[in-house]
Amino acid sequence: LLRTQALYLLGRWDDVESLLPQATAAAAKAHSALLSAEVELRRGALLVARSQFTAARSAFQNTLKEAEKQHDDYLGSLAANYMGYALLQESRYDEAIPWFERARAYSAHLGAADSVARADGNIGASYAGLGDYENARLHYDRALAAFDRTGNLYEQQIWLGHAGNLSFYQEKYAEADAQYTRALGIARSMGDRRRTGIWLSNLASASVELAKWDAARKYYDEARETNRDDRNHESNLLNIAAQIAAGENRPEEAARLYREVLKSEADDPTIALDAHAGLARLYVQNHQLASAGNEFRAATDAIDRRGAKLNDDYRLSFLSSLIRFNREYVDFEMARGEPEEALEVAESSRSRVLAGRSGSLQTAKPRPASEYRQIARRTGAVLLEYWFGEHRSYLWVITADKIYCHALSPRNVLQPLVENWRAVIASGRNPLEVARDTGERLYTELLSPIATDAPGRNRFIIVPDEDLYSLNFESLPAGAGSSKFWIEQATTAIAPSLNYLTAEARKPVRGKTGKTKMLLIGDPESTDPQFPKLEFAGRELDSIASAMAAPGSKVLRGSEARPDSYASASPEQFGLIHFSAHATANPISPLDSSVILSGPPDQCRLRAHDVMKIPLKAMLVTVSGCRSAGGKTYSGEGLVGFAWAFLKAGADNVIAGLWDVNDRSTMELMSRLYSEIAAGAEIPDALRTSKLALIHEGGAYRKPFYWAPFELYTARD
Repeated sequence: LLRTQALYLLGRWDDVESLLPQATAAAAKAHSALLSAEVELRRGALLVARSQFTAARSAFQNTLKEAEKQHDDYLGSLAANYMGYALLQESRYDEAIPWFERARAYSAHLGAADSVARADGNIGASYAGLGDYENARLHYDRALAAFDRTGNLYEQQIWLGHAGNLSFYQEKYAEADAQYTRALGIARSMGDRRRTGIWLSNLASASVELAKWDAARKYYDEARETNRDDRNHESNLLNIAAQIAAGENRPEEAARLYREVLKSEADDPTIALDAHAGLARLYVQNHQLASAGNEFRAATDAIDRRGAKLNDDYRLSFLSSLIRFNREYVDFEMARGEPEEALEVAESSRSRVLAGRSGSLQTAKPRPASEYRQIARRTGAVLLEYWFGEHRSYLWVITADKIYCHALSPRNVLQPLVENWRAVIASGRNPLEVARDTGERLYTELLSPIATDAPGRNRFIIVPDEDLYSLNFESLPAGAGSSKFWIEQATTAIAPSLNYLTAEARKPVRGKTGKTKMLLIGDPESTDPQFPKLEFAGRELDSIASAMAAPGSKVLRGSEARPDSYASASPEQFGLIHFSAHATANPISPLDSSVILSGPPDQCRLRAHDVMKIPLKAMLVTVSGCRSAGGKTYSGEGLVGFAWAFLKAGADNVIAGLWDVNDRSTMELMSRLYSEIAAGAEIPDALRTSKLALIHEGGAYRKPFYWAPFELYTARD
């Protein structure tokens, strides 16, 4: 058993596999259930290393059962930690967190300080995967403080590196530099050559971003002397050398090095993308705009040609680089005075980032801007496309006749305004009363151009960006000095992208909604303390079923509301589908977003990737739960979470929640929504009317906290 662990740490998987049967036989001969359980644990670890995750999780469950039976907290801690690690490797970050918390509790009971700290670090890694950087940093800091107290240098450098990467992705380069520097000092003191090379390389990258060219050169020269046998490492160093040459005003050498990078064919797609972006930047600086445009196009063509599954090891770094590349490309087209080309680039970038979050680089064919005006003509709506930028942001207002473009304030101005507005709403206050200045600034920036470009229009399809995905535009004031919300003069829907709408344009038109068969699933039996029973879910189902009494409708509730029940109900036959249950969103890996139904904690999730396997013809899917549209939001990402999954499965529209919702107010809103639909109202109008009913009733439910979480996402033009 000890030999298998040593061989596992050496990465000699075949040797581990050959020894495990001997360990199994020896444990059985010794009549030791705990030893047998530990052998099973090691087998699970091997299965994770070979990406056989389902079998691995079964092995860890078996180990946990025996650990609990024998009251062995040590073995329980190991099994829970490995279970969390397996889920982390699958990008199922929200599911990994409770397992790491369980491992932490076991370790705390044992007084195992290092294991507690390691669990904290893994919880931080899970939050980082979810894009919740605030919680990630909190847990990284806890882990580092604990390892500092225990003097565990090996673990300190690992989690300093994780913290540095987090800072780097957030573009906090000075923080990243300090964290990598500390990690480098530890690695050197331990004689850890491999990690010394990693931290030197990372420090060189941070120094490049800080324009500290002497330091970048120093770190680069040192990094070259280590880890020469790693192809990705060598290609990354070439990129850094090119960036240094460009920063030191040696453009010919920089261009030569970037071209060498592109010939290296590294496994990490981030490296080639950064090289293309670097070349394009050189051309822009030398006023070779045609060559710069060719390089930007070459980069996007290379991404599309790759089209393969995106390795989870590279996903975060690749998406971070892709987002930055897209910003530069949009700014380039705007600087050339080509706003419609910039719009086309912005739209294509949304598709690529969303595809990357789904584990693939394969995207739909780009569309010309003229098709967006056709969407506006067919829908009778004004299309609003937003783009957050480092130096300036943009709004494209698209009507049937013309595409207008407006420069807005940069991200660092708009983002705090959005965060403040959301914070006021989340606190249960009326933002029109307590945050009027913030509301009016947001209205001026985001909505006032519409009055000039499309006067008198009241139907809008919005494509947000970054933090704007977390903003319900309906909650903004209706104008400067107005005491009304924008919803009182506007009917809105959110689209993942305009390209998505054009791609879906050929779907057959549905019939009227009034007497459509409906599938209702909800009021599940809770088996996970993370997701307590929703008090009003049963009454919500009853009121909707009463309003939508169409022949052939079906209700699955309580113990019948299981993930497997969804597939067996043949959801493709229903025009309306409604879930009254908790939901979780995984923004980095949208296909692992889930609706939480009945069943054991490891079998109660209806996952987005399972939803997408079953084609739908529904006019509307509603996920009446917490954070069902998406948790955190990211630049250029498009829609995430279950809303996106149901649209991809074929639903015309999805209603989903932006934040944790009040159970009782949700019941009232949903009851009104389906009463309106049953009376024949169009879905956008039905949702708006239901929200207005809460607003006009007065009292607490007038506040956006109660009516604004639910938004309509559409794939129909």
